[in-house]
Amino acid sequence: MNEAEQSKESARRVPTGSTGLDALLKGGWLHGGTYMVSGAPGTGKTILGNQLCFSHVAGGGRAVFVTMLSESHGTMMMHLRRMKFFRRDVIGQALHYVSGYAPLKAEGLDGLARLLYRSVREHQATVMVVDGLMAAQESAGSVLAFREFLHSLAVHNALAGCTTLVVTNRQENVADPQYAMVDGVLVLEMQQRGLRVVRTVEVTKLRGEAQLLGRHSFDINENGLAIYPRLESLYPHPPQEELEPERRLGFGVARMDEMMQGGVLPHSSTLLMGSPGIGKTLLGLHFLESGARQGEPGLYYGFMETLPRLLAKASHVGLELRPWVDTGRLVVETRAAVESLPDALAQELLGLAERHRARRLVLDGLEHFLQEPLDPTRTPGFLTAFVNTLRSRGVTLLMTQQTPVLFGPQLETKLEGVEGIVDNILFLRYVELRSQLYRMLSILKMRESDYQPALREFSISTRGIDVAETFESAEAILTGLARPLNVKSKRSRLKKAVRRLPSRKRSRA
Repeated sequence: MNEAEQSKESARRVPTGSTGLDALLKGGWLHGGTYMVSGAPGTGKTILGNQLCFSHVAGGGRAVFVTMLSESHGTMMMHLRRMKFFRRDVIGQALHYVSGYAPLKAEGLDGLARLLYRSVREHQATVMVVDGLMAAQESAGSVLAFREFLHSLAVHNALAGCTTLVVTNRQENVADPQYAMVDGVLVLEMQQRGLRVVRTVEVTKLRGEAQLLGRHSFDINENGLAIYPRLESLYPHPPQEELEPERRLGFGVARMDEMMQGGVLPHSSTLLMGSPGIGKTLLGLHFLESGARQGEPGLYYGFMETLPRLLAKASHVGLELRPWVDTGRLVVETRAAVESLPDALAQELLGLAERHRARRLVLDGLEHFLQEPLDPTRTPGFLTAFVNTLRSRGVTLLMTQQTPVLFGPQLETKLEGVEGIVDNILFLRYVELRSQLYRMLSILKMRESDYQPALREFSISTRGIDVAETFESAEAILTGLARPLNVKSKRSRLKKAVRRLPSRKRSRA
């Protein structure tokens, strides 16, 4: 084998069985390397080792799983049967389970080493998992003896072309010299956050190779360990895009589109902020329906409505979405806003947008999307990566966010820093005038575009959303609160404003 072939051989990657972990490792474990997985009991180490073995044999390789635990292989199989990667037919053929407990107890590290070398040779293994390394460490006569055991195992398996994963419960300082014996270290943890427990993974060492640094969240499901790299670490760079300043994407609400010179720019991001019940979801549905009529696939992703309720709500205001849903032009996905991981939601949403080739996306409930356990300091970077990724894929994004103030002039938000990330901000609020609540719409921000900043009243009826002329009661607009008007000139201006309201509202006033 010449130098080029040796270099190519050493650069080969062994997939881990988890796409998320492969992303952290920039492709997987290096062929022939020895890696340590460390973590407390229950963090998923044994599942990860089995996930690697079954994935490897599914790709045509051969694997050996060696355990030093007193647990029988039958018990392990019983727990693994619920996993989708489990295949009973490969056990004893391409995948072999070997117990190292008896040799270790009878002959110490030397006996265990002979067993491991023999297993690799006899089964022609290209992947080996050694589970329960702590038992071997405790059986070692000294720290030096254990390091020599690890070093010998790494050298032997590297020469045999066998990638090795050693699993231990030890959670020591990674600066300990024993970690110098392996090519990489993966740490699994469970962290308490309020009443929740969040699983995290971190690659603390990867010899001579790049990796995604820091902690990343994961959970354990029927697929095994599902690892979700931090979104901002996956997509750190701004997108390269071609601007289309002449093209606009409207909402299908005439006067509202006029306020925005025809609509928002393609590939832009818009934040629709407002009080509960103000009409944020309906405006989002108008945006998707307008796109569907122009042949643009749309995706709705929300947390509060089911598909039947969403379609019924739209139908009540004259917005018929069922035909677009039936043809696939509009896809509706809803999730329960409980016990979810933001990075998992983001990866799912990006996957849905790509799978359905969505050109318009409505994320209904940004506060649920960015809920805990997302560290507040991550919010700007996380959302920037999310917005930029959609922009690079040609998706125009509309997000809704609920403001805590029901009505009044205050603009408050729980998610600080979001306003500077998005391209456009629309603000919906209630205004109280003479014991009546009226809906008001204003545009606070539009990047690279002219717009009309004047407040507009709008109403929601069975005919849909109707945006009226500028509401001229300056007292009500500026304060958003009922206030006695004792000055005659103010009373006169108020009467003029009321006379300009539609007849239905004038009769109520």
